[in-house]
Amino acid sequence: MEKFCDAVFEGGGMRGIGLVGAVAIFEQQGYKFRNVAGSSAGAIVASLLAAGYTAEEMRQEMESVKFEKFKERSFLKGLGGIGSILGAATHFGLYSATRFETWIEELLLKKGVVTFDDVKGKLQITASDITAGKGLVLPQDLESFGIESGTFKVATAVRMSMGIPVFYEPFELMDKDGATHYIVDGAVLSNYPIWILDDGRRKLDVPVFGFRFSKRNGPISTKKPNLISYVKQIVSTVVDASDDEYQIIMRGDPQRTIQIDTLVNGEPVGITDFHMPFETIEAMYKNGMDAGEQFLKTWNFKAWTRDHRSNTDGLLYRVMRRRRT
Repeated sequence: MEKFCDAVFEGGGMRGIGLVGAVAIFEQQGYKFRNVAGSSAGAIVASLLAAGYTAEEMRQEMESVKFEKFKERSFLKGLGGIGSILGAATHFGLYSATRFETWIEELLLKKGVVTFDDVKGKLQITASDITAGKGLVLPQDLESFGIESGTFKVATAVRMSMGIPVFYEPFELMDKDGATHYIVDGAVLSNYPIWILDDGRRKLDVPVFGFRFSKRNGPISTKKPNLISYVKQIVSTVVDASDDEYQIIMRGDPQRTIQIDTLVNGEPVGITDFHMPFETIEAMYKNGMDAGEQFLKTWNFKAWTRDHRSNTDGLLYRVMRRRRT
């Protein structure tokens, strides 16, 4: 039986194939995704769903692409580590995101999607404006830059959302006064933006599901990191902690959230593991399927609504601060 739902997808870099695995189970159970939102890798999945991709189509595309090509040096390619340092200093990023944007643009074009007008209001994406020190929700916040939101390319918005700071060059966006704003990964300020589709103040006609990654750590390496691995560690820490240290959770969020394991054979899948072998990609996809199956065994929308939305008065949010040990 066909069922409709809205969904929000957390960012997680190369872990994103796990999101696709979870989506596959929901599709098998008859769910159709109506409105979607996401950050970083979650923005990729959300944009492809909004364009009309199925989970199986996404899986085929992601398994066929060589992700290491997205680590394109943006400056002084032949100088190795020195070139990386100079590139980061000059362009504020180790790598160019041009190839990634081209890849996602080509995928969207296969479904006839170029601009936000083509997805008819079904898609929202987060990004972080580090110049103004605030989060952006695309496409609507583009209006403040004097840009007509519907005409903006979806692929460019996704590229903005997955612009891992320092790792990728930031996207430059000029405001109405001619000032340049540097836009980076949406995960920096809100990696799990479920509030975009549900403000907690209304009864829902369809469930709003959240797809997240569990924060489980593997063994700590005893090797001293080089510059690149050090940057990766910083990025992973920032992204994983963005919604953990201080977060606002709506009533019923844990009960509607699908938690996807990030460990494969006891080792965590890193956000920037672009050289991930095929076996790890498949295992991460299965982690998503397992999480989706486990969740749907007990999910009941009527019961959730009764427990968490039968009374919309009173305390709607609670602030969570991670315990320090």
